[in-house]
Amino acid sequence: MLWWPNDEPKVQSLPDTVSGVMALKNLESRLERLFERGLAKPFRASLQPVEIAQRIVREVDLARRVTAQGLVAPNATRVWLSPEDADRFNGFQKALLNELTESVRQHALDENYDFVGPVTCELFVDESLAAGDFEVKVGFVGGESQPRLLGRDGSSYPIGATPLSIGRTGDCDVTVADPNVSRRHAEVWRTPEGVAIRDLNSTNGTFVNGHRVAAVSLTPRDEIAIGDMRFRIELA
Repeated sequence: MLWWPNDEPKVQSLPDTVSGVMALKNLESRLERLFERGLAKPFRASLQPVEIAQRIVREVDLARRVTAQGLVAPNATRVWLSPEDADRFNGFQKALLNELTESVRQHALDENYDFVGPVTCELFVDESLAAGDFEVKVGFVGGESQPRLLGRDGSSYPIGATPLSIGRTGDCDVTVADPNVSRRHAEVWRTPEGVAIRDLNSTNGTFVNGHRVAAVSLTPRDEIAIGDMRFRIELA
């Protein structure tokens, strides 16, 4: 994790902007589930992670751009915390970063935003900040297009022309420890048009948006279910 001092000038907070109410409700629900897994106690009477996520969503909306291809949103987020709040995150940094990054991705899906590169989120410490205060900066950071398979647990796997295998055994590229998953269950690969998934004659099937599939092209809005594990893709 990046607990680095901030040597950049402060960014004045920008006024609120209208954002999708449902997107924020979904965001709060995800972060509440995260609290139940261990964040509630250290943050009960102080800075709440949902406050950070809501600020990020607001800044993403303010910084979005209109292009010939549609709306493009910032894909790089940096957050500065006070030393006191940073200490409270010890042991939870990875979980928080996963949730904040997922919040940006999900908000972009809800608002039909595209990205110029992979979505990233970094945390820093600013010793001049008081407990409960934080700063957020968002920006556009280009990068070579690299589709990725994203797991609900925060895992991320690059997708290339060579199929990415998903299954129960350790020799698969993506291992899913679930008895309902076949040894070699499915594979995902990059195509000239995007990304596709193919079931490998699994016993219990591969599902996309609740429908059992043999082979199908994927979009970032699709939910892939293999056993109890949920995946989706990021095209940037």
